[in-house]
Amino acid sequence: MQFRTKARAVDLLGKGQIADLPTAITELWKNGYDAYADNLTAELFKEGFNFLENSYFIISDDGKGMSSSDILDKWLVLGTDSKSRAELDEESEATLWKRPRIKAGEKGIGRLSVAYLGNPMLMLTKKIGFPIEALYFDWRLLENYNLFLDDINIPLKSVNNLNALESVFNDLKKDFQSNFNKEVDLYNKPIWEGKQIELKSEIIANTKEAILEAPILEYIFSFFNSEDSHGTLFLTFNPINQILELAENDNDGLEDRKFVISSLTGFTNPFKDTNIEIFTTFNINKENETFDLLNSRGNFFNKSDFDLADVYINGEFDGNGSFNGIIRIYNESINYTYTNPRKKDKRSLYGCIPIELGYSQGEEKSSNLTENQFNALRNKVTEYGGLYIFRDDFRVLPYGRENADFLGFEERRSKRAGTYYFSYRRMYGYLDLTRDRNEYLKDKSSREGLINNAQYRAFTNDAINFFKTLAQDYFATEAKQSLFIDKKKELNDQHEALKADKAREKADKIAFSKSLNDYPKKLDEHQSKYEHLLNQLDEKLSLINVGYSEVEKILDELQKMDLELKGLIPKVPKRYKPTETQKERLYKFENRLNNYIELVTPKREELNKKAQDKLEIRDLKIDFTKKYNGYISSLEKALNENRQQLDNKFSSLSKDYRERSRRLINSLSENKERIVGEIVSKEQVNHFTNEIEKQYNSLFEETERTLFPLVEHIKRLSFDIDEEQVQGAYKAQYDQMKYQWEQTRDTAQLGIAVEIIDHEFNQLYAKINNQISVLGKNDTVNSIREFNFLEKNFKQLEDKYALLSPLYRISGALIKDVSCNTVYRYLLEFFENQIADYNIKFEVSEAFKSHSIAIKEPVIYTVFINIINNAIYWMRNKEQRIIKLDYLPESNEIIIANSGEKIPDYRLDKIFELFYSQRPNGRGIGLYLSKQSLLESDLEIFASNDKKYNYLNGACFIIKLITEEDV
Repeated sequence: MQFRTKARAVDLLGKGQIADLPTAITELWKNGYDAYADNLTAELFKEGFNFLENSYFIISDDGKGMSSSDILDKWLVLGTDSKSRAELDEESEATLWKRPRIKAGEKGIGRLSVAYLGNPMLMLTKKIGFPIEALYFDWRLLENYNLFLDDINIPLKSVNNLNALESVFNDLKKDFQSNFNKEVDLYNKPIWEGKQIELKSEIIANTKEAILEAPILEYIFSFFNSEDSHGTLFLTFNPINQILELAENDNDGLEDRKFVISSLTGFTNPFKDTNIEIFTTFNINKENETFDLLNSRGNFFNKSDFDLADVYINGEFDGNGSFNGIIRIYNESINYTYTNPRKKDKRSLYGCIPIELGYSQGEEKSSNLTENQFNALRNKVTEYGGLYIFRDDFRVLPYGRENADFLGFEERRSKRAGTYYFSYRRMYGYLDLTRDRNEYLKDKSSREGLINNAQYRAFTNDAINFFKTLAQDYFATEAKQSLFIDKKKELNDQHEALKADKAREKADKIAFSKSLNDYPKKLDEHQSKYEHLLNQLDEKLSLINVGYSEVEKILDELQKMDLELKGLIPKVPKRYKPTETQKERLYKFENRLNNYIELVTPKREELNKKAQDKLEIRDLKIDFTKKYNGYISSLEKALNENRQQLDNKFSSLSKDYRERSRRLINSLSENKERIVGEIVSKEQVNHFTNEIEKQYNSLFEETERTLFPLVEHIKRLSFDIDEEQVQGAYKAQYDQMKYQWEQTRDTAQLGIAVEIIDHEFNQLYAKINNQISVLGKNDTVNSIREFNFLEKNFKQLEDKYALLSPLYRISGALIKDVSCNTVYRYLLEFFENQIADYNIKFEVSEAFKSHSIAIKEPVIYTVFINIINNAIYWMRNKEQRIIKLDYLPESNEIIIANSGEKIPDYRLDKIFELFYSQRPNGRGIGLYLSKQSLLESDLEIFASNDKKYNYLNGACFIIKLITEEDV
């Protein structure tokens, strides 16, 4: 007797064990990693893209691929144990000559998750030295409960020539349809019955409809583009709706898209330096648009984000109830230990688990970050915040998802935020599991979390109580230690002061804007009334006999309106710089007022002269006296109004000062009699002395923070210095400098790229023009040869543009982990001609190739291009021409060294100054911009003649991360 296996058992082990779409993709990507792939890709081709009639979904990896024997003996054998034994391979052809990897897969059934993606499926795989193998299958066939595994035919064929792929594909479909030739089993019972007859019809119809359209064939041809190609590609012909909906931009599927993105991002641990260099992409191709889904909602976290954390935890749980590590609260680090007073049992020992966690404050006012830093981090936390679990640096789902709060942070916080403090939505970081250290913390069969065994329960109990105790020690409303509360209050006070200052500035702006809007109407009213008075005065003075009493009232009104002219122009606040639009409006208003004055002045002077002729000296003297008094009265009124405001403000401040002082003194003295009466021992004297001293110090700190600064500010006030104008001038100067710097930087970055283009393109165009002239001579043999040259040079032109195009995308680029090996390959291609022409030896260390930098990709390319370009120039007259790229892991420093001219010690710093250059016709902006660009990514660059770095005895540059010690 022996077991027989129903076909649906495979369906239950595969699709039935997969919780969701991200888990299915993750399982296939893990298999790609285990096959020594470097690039793991998901690709959706939506109907309508490049005229596609159907939608397709592809999962691919550039791993070692499989031969037909591998497929038959391994891929089609479920539960293979090579991964579960966790045996390391030996570096060989089987590892693509890469360092052996710890297997990410474990149960030997992850391959079956491809069934989750849709049906039918075509698998194409190639091993180096072997032909492409093609396998066609529809996983729904396994849903038939009457079929046994040995009843099923899975067609497999070799593809010796890609041009024959369509023919092979059609043969595979015919072979697959042989599964439906048999109508009854050995016992003469129907194999397909009931509702499954409909399933059978659907499978057959889908197989007949499955075609390889031109864009898909092009993709496959580019994937297997040479004899040395290797890897595996799964093509699904009818992707499930959840995949298709990822291409939509509507709000209906927003939550599902966020769920998929947050689940697939961070496939490997981005929070720490690892040896894993895996690149994951999920491209969406729809209509005329292609984008990477995983980057569509912003960058994921990286290790440098821990530097931005206001609270940072780094330590480890020992597996038996204790934690040991450091807690950084704002800028102060504390050694912290904790032991959970639970019952210790060997059966609950879960192994050492390191933890590294950052925490973002909910409000900017409670954070130590700048506004831009706070907003950038808040955006990441909003999208991806949570506590992740990685095993051997691979993500364990569902941990890190919004709904995966397995330690119950939000439940506790909802009960009492002031006690429990920590919020799952504001944290980011990871727990670091490995198979060796934590063998009893295992995944559920559904790959959806860890099994809830004794070890898991012990760990979660330790972690929960650790966070509870830590909150009570430092972060609760009434914490045992006041470090966090004190610093938070200081930041809040600073923020409120700045907020109040901005509010005052905003009020000034609003008042100024209102006056700009009110001005035209005021001027119209003034002009109309003034001209009316002039006309009245003219009429009166035209009379033969006119007395002073008849024109006195008109002259008084005109005098009053003359004094009002100065107040018609809106007063510009001194605390801020008006916008260009506001300045333009103000300029037009002033012009209009000046034109008005020029218009009425001649008539006013004419009437003044007429009045002097008509009126007696006594009358004119009376009018002059009134005018004189009018000026005195106007000045006196303005001064008295402001003096009254000053007296009111001083009175208010003085009253407020007295009330605050009284409250502080009462706080210290109100319990004096009671405390003195309670003292009955010497010990109490010491105790109360300490308590009173602490209270005094606290109250005195409050006065130094609130009352005394105001007094000092008033003491510094002087009629000789306009504080508002000084502050406004500095603000305006800062804004102007910031704007000019941004403009200069962007322009200069573009200039560097244009110079490079100019140099490269001029050479290529010269070649092309020469070859076109040769083609024009109608020499058939030469024409063919030159045409080939022309085609080649156009290809070079295209390639150069492709190389240079990243340099233009600095402003819109996102920070990401850039592989140094990718940078090296880029430089080899970029400087291909110069390296050959000057016989340059371009060396690179393995340490450099395996390192990566968190930075905007165009920035790092521009920096390296500038340094290498300088190196090539200064090596021209050297016999040995060597450029070496290296990385020192112990100090986290990148080295760019060459054997050219050595930089004198006194110039090591000067070469980074703007416009400083020793090259003929050099502009001296490249290194300056390189330094500034790197600073924005918290990196610094410097030159050194230290033999530790400069072992080629030429020019040597070092790039390193800026640490707190460097600041």
